[in-house]
Amino acid sequence: MADSLYDRYMKASAAYRVHVKACSRCSPPVARCTAGRELHTSFVRLQDAYLARLRRS
Repeated sequence: MADSLYDRYMKASAAYRVHVKACSRCSPPVARCTAGRELHTSFVRLQDAYLARLRRS
């Protein structure tokens, strides 16, 4: 079964947090390495989609 939008949003959030803790080049919100930017973009996109779905319900 596919993960729900909420599950994907939470996994993206967790992946981003883990990355930021381990990456010496990331210092949000000012600077992010390439991988950090991609993880953050994914997290933001899923968060926006999830919140938009909540507003519609």
